[in-house]
Amino acid sequence: MQEASDHPAPAVLFARQPIFDASLDIVAFELLFRPTDGGPMPMPFDGNRATSTVLLNAFTQGDLNTVSQGKPLYVNFTSETLSDDLPFDASRLVVELLEDIPFDDAIRAQLEALRQRGFTLALDDYAETDATHPCLPLVDIVKLEYPHYSEAGFDHIVQQLRRHYPTLKILAEKLETEEDLRRCQRAGCDLFQGYFLARPQLVHGAAVTTDRLATLKLIATLNKPKVSVGEISTAIERDPTLGVRLLRLVNTAQYQRQVDITSLRQAVALIGTHRIRSLATLLALSEMEDKPESLQQLALSRACLCRELAVGNPDLAEKAFIAGLFSYLEAFFNRPLEELVESLPLHASITAALLHHDGPVGTLLETATRLESGEWNEIPWARLTSLGIKPSNIGEANQRAMQSMRELQTSARL
Repeated sequence: MQEASDHPAPAVLFARQPIFDASLDIVAFELLFRPTDGGPMPMPFDGNRATSTVLLNAFTQGDLNTVSQGKPLYVNFTSETLSDDLPFDASRLVVELLEDIPFDDAIRAQLEALRQRGFTLALDDYAETDATHPCLPLVDIVKLEYPHYSEAGFDHIVQQLRRHYPTLKILAEKLETEEDLRRCQRAGCDLFQGYFLARPQLVHGAAVTTDRLATLKLIATLNKPKVSVGEISTAIERDPTLGVRLLRLVNTAQYQRQVDITSLRQAVALIGTHRIRSLATLLALSEMEDKPESLQQLALSRACLCRELAVGNPDLAEKAFIAGLFSYLEAFFNRPLEELVESLPLHASITAALLHHDGPVGTLLETATRLESGEWNEIPWARLTSLGIKPSNIGEANQRAMQSMRELQTSARL
């Protein structure tokens, strides 16, 4: 009898379907929602959750370069998920407007703001007979629903769009035969997509789990008047996966920086409150399955102890906190620590501490780990002494760490 695997089956993150140019070279991919378990679509279908889940899985979980192959990614947006504060790389994301988005002054303002930030906009499932849709002046690409039209009707709408919007790119979608492709090429379309060319392929990975309460607390904090960077950082500290998502955003091209990240506060300041609010809102809308609360408590407890061991050295304390928090990443993500660390823009000292317990940060992390296991004699005493830490300091740090944990738990219940 076959033994059950010790490792959970990889979850479905999304489906990816290529988009081709007239030479049939792949120039982009559309990312499509699929249930995590690979089963049928949930009914009723929640478009907001679908958009949020796809965005988070693509841009804040795995290696974006692997997902995109250096090409733009089309993602469907509902009116609720459309925001001028999208915290994603404008050079990678094509904002695809669903055909049922109600067009009003608020939507117009959001689209204009996104264009100013450099986002490419596409209008999905176009099935009109003329070029009077109010979104057309604001988009760069229109996706024509080919099966909706007769051959003459399709030629007519392509001509209308060309006449009124000469720079607009026209994408023919839902092509199912070679003849469909040839007709669209003859009509003068620029881009092509459909089952005849390539079916959507499932992309698998370890599903990211984020604590819903921590996310809601973060949203509440972000909506406080005159909220400080420190308050936002404290809210993010409550859940390690929030910190990981934040750092993965920092690692994308739009957040150019001269130095590596050494603290969550630094990452918060770099991204900005408005875009972190967008990220938190997407997290709240997406499908989240909480990890056991005990696991989060263990991660926080270790992080607090690492920080308190470095009391008197604020820079070391910040790095030690992140190292302690992220030392539980394997348990949260069910993926090798080396793989996870490679995807984060961490300071070299934090990376060395996580992977090898090297350096001052590694000394504090190893000390905290030994203390948790009751391995008093295995604590790296000589290395602690070189940092000016005595055995009596460890007991004091442990007491302060427990107090810090109690304060975090109290604030989380408020």
